[in-house]
Amino acid sequence: MEQIVEKEKQYLVVHQKESAIKPILFATLKYAFLIGFSVLTIFPILWVFSNSFRNNSQIFTKITLIPEAFDLTNYINVITKSNIPLSFWHSLSITVVSLCLLIAVVLPTAFAISRFKFKAAGYIYIFFSLAVFVPTITILPMLFKLYNQLGFLGQKYPIVFAYVVEQMPIAIFLMVTFMRAIPKELEEAAIIDGCSTWKIFLKIIIPLSQNAIVTVLILAFVSIWNDYIQAFIIIPDFRTLTVQLAYAKDEYTVDYGMMSASIMFAITPMIIFYLFIKERLIKGMAAGAVKG
Repeated sequence: MEQIVEKEKQYLVVHQKESAIKPILFATLKYAFLIGFSVLTIFPILWVFSNSFRNNSQIFTKITLIPEAFDLTNYINVITKSNIPLSFWHSLSITVVSLCLLIAVVLPTAFAISRFKFKAAGYIYIFFSLAVFVPTITILPMLFKLYNQLGFLGQKYPIVFAYVVEQMPIAIFLMVTFMRAIPKELEEAAIIDGCSTWKIFLKIIIPLSQNAIVTVLILAFVSIWNDYIQAFIIIPDFRTLTVQLAYAKDEYTVDYGMMSASIMFAITPMIIFYLFIKERLIKGMAAGAVKG
């Protein structure tokens, strides 16, 4: 009897050790993966940042994350001797106009789909949900043909219509998911107080959807700001930053220091934009995932 009790105690001890080891092992693997992923993500940015203060001979001689000296020559050359500032303005103006138009279209559409009861609402939502999986490159030939027929090729701002249409599916999907989770009792109380549908939309739905709006804005911002192929084909005369970077080299030589400084001009707005709204982005993504 004593032997059986002793064996049971040994089994419990071993089982408890195994139960304690598994969470530790899982946490170790999780943090190791996150640290590795962070290093792979941050290292190229730091390397480009370091090279932006160096010349070609220094870059080819030594790989380092700490430049020999914080020489601003490359940044001065980018501002004074290149078209990067003009391309920055093209990218910024096109992106801002696209985001404003996207929000103006998506918010009422998502509100109608999520809060109104009509037969086509479900089909419209499914249509936009399926459109999320359509790659942009597949519609580029038809987009080129359409813009050519409308006379939009080579004009700066008509490309925003293409960007808005491309970002609408994921934006509407996120906004509808979020708006459906807003309690309808708030609308009923507002209706009793005499609020119209328009006032409910402006004073209740939009304020409560701020986190989702920020999530949509940053996802669209990154996509539009980084676009290359459409900007290269639709507006070749108005080179955006991504297109201009492809031309930031001579026929036989490349000034990698100056190119690194140009890349920093391209990625800095995204980093600043994210730092300002990262908390709302995380809340919006988490809320959409839970409430959906």
